[in-house]
Amino acid sequence: MSPKSRKLLRSSLLGLLLLEAGGAYATATIEGADRNHVQVKISAKEQNLLAIEGRRIESVVPSQKGVLVTQKDEGQGVLYFTLAGNTPNLGTVTLFVTDDRATRYKLILVPSAIAAEEIILIPPAAKTGVTGLPRSVAADGRAGSYQRRIKELILAMADEAKVDDKAGGLDAITLNQEVPLWREGKLLLLAKFPEADLVGEKYRLTNISDTPLLLVEQELYRKGVRAIAVDNQTLAPGEQTDILIVRERKDNE
Repeated sequence: MSPKSRKLLRSSLLGLLLLEAGGAYATATIEGADRNHVQVKISAKEQNLLAIEGRRIESVVPSQKGVLVTQKDEGQGVLYFTLAGNTPNLGTVTLFVTDDRATRYKLILVPSAIAAEEIILIPPAAKTGVTGLPRSVAADGRAGSYQRRIKELILAMADEAKVDDKAGGLDAITLNQEVPLWREGKLLLLAKFPEADLVGEKYRLTNISDTPLLLVEQELYRKGVRAIAVDNQTLAPGEQTDILIVRERKDNE
């Protein structure tokens, strides 16, 4: 296995944890917050991110006024927030979040000495079986096999020499289509790799601005995505990186 493949595999494991397990790698996937208060750690000093799977944040109300500094990304429907500068020894903060379908979630934020946290709320209609996999996968005992296939697909796509033909024995659909996403970056969808109930997508991102570009994986997340692997998350002007995404295959594909 090449060094680049090993790096992308580590990144894909991070993506799997981001979407399935939560908590271990500065990411928390939260279920049940629409029914009960759910406690989650946040960074006491760095900027945190709050998102709802498949939905948009409509409003966020903390239990105490003035404790949070917030910035809502209207385009993505997510919220960035930090603790206010005058609250270094703040205890827990209860947060009431409402999405665009009028579902309300209750979070207890626990400020901690950790890195910036990504909090992904799972709405009641999108709940999954064990380990965050779709119920159809979890119910028949194939969860481990499902995860292995995702990792194998990531590694197959990482083989640059075969992107225009085949990757690890998989047929590649070469596209080279530009995808509008960021003003600062040029994103190309190089190829797709259909594989049973999964589809791999290989992208290349180029920083076309004159300042460093920081790639946040949450900006690439959408409903149905199961893993995200990024070769380099910080790009200098003119620098490129590969982005590999594995998602569920749609009915019309």
